[in-house]
Amino acid sequence: MAKRCFLVAIVAVVLGSLMVTGTAFATDVRGGQPATEVRGDRDGRGDRDGRDHRAFCERLESKIQHLRAAIGRLEALEERIERLIASGTLTEEQLARARHALAKIERVQEALEEQLERALEIYEEKCRR
Repeated sequence: MAKRCFLVAIVAVVLGSLMVTGTAFATDVRGGQPATEVRGDRDGRGDRDGRDHRAFCERLESKIQHLRAAIGRLEALEERIERLIASGTLTEEQLARARHALAKIERVQEALEEQLERALEIYEEKCRR
């Protein structure tokens, strides 16, 4: 049961971060037309008003905060599992499960850190002008 709860928690974190990613990179819809349609400028910004751009940047900031929080939670969970392993109180089966969970947490954490790096790059490129 604990294994299932742990797996559900990891899946929830990954799906939540993917949802936030999709929201941050999605275009706003205005009048049925995507807000990113360009109608003229050379710089590719079209005639979008500043509100759309500010909203994009705010969503991206929110995504970055959520990713950092998720990474922090995974780091805390990783530390707890490492302390349990180091305590020596686990049975062989529990130890194997803990090591497997630790490897899975590290993979998810790496994926979230890659998403965070990409989000920060986009933020620097699009929102720090």
